[in-house]
Formats: sequence, structure tokens, C-alpha cells
Amino acid sequence: MERVQRVQAAQGERQYGEAWRVINEMTGRKRTKEGQVEGHSPEERVVTWFNHFRRLLGTTAEGDEEEIPSFLQNLNIDDGPFTTSEFARAKTMLREGKSAGPDGIPQRS
Repeated sequence: MERVQRVQAAQGERQYGEAWRVINEMTGRKRTKEGQVEGHSPEERVVTWFNHFRRLLGTTAEGDEEEIPSFLQNLNIDDGPFTTSEFARAKTMLREGKSAGPDGIPQRS
């Protein structure tokens, strides 16, 4: 019963890692070695990792590279500076109080 209370307390304090540690302790679940690179030293692990990807990806391709035709060459897309009206239209679509976008610039009035 004490462990259940520890899980509830940890969850209430948003300490989910601790809650999972107690749950795993209660159920007898152990950590697996899945995802760990084999080797007794960092150097051995690097070699194992390198060999794994060399087998996975193989060697460089042999032969002539064929030309890949472009299928997006004649699109009428304006990639120049945006106009004042485009800016005004985009600004009206922003909502007050929302977080900044991927550019990190917050919306301001």
C-alpha cells in the first residue's frame, strides 16, 4: 500500500520518472539492454556502431548516375519580397496571446 501511495504522490507532483520507477519495482520489471550498443569501451562501441551502419547502408553505388528529370521547373511561384498587402493579410491571421512561431518572433499589435 505504501508503494501505491508513493506512485500517487509522485504523479501528483508531476514526477513521472519516479512514479515509473516505483511501478517497475512493484511489477519486477527490469531494464532491458535493447538500444544499447555492444562493447566494453567507448572505442569498441564506436566500431560496433560503424560496422552496423556499413552493413546496413552498404558501399557506394557503382555505375553511372542517371539524370533525374525535374517536374517542378515551370511553376509560377512568386519568391520575391512580400508586399505590404501580403504582410497585412498575414498579420490579420495571427491571434493575440499565442506563442511565437518557428522563427521565434512573437506576434505584436
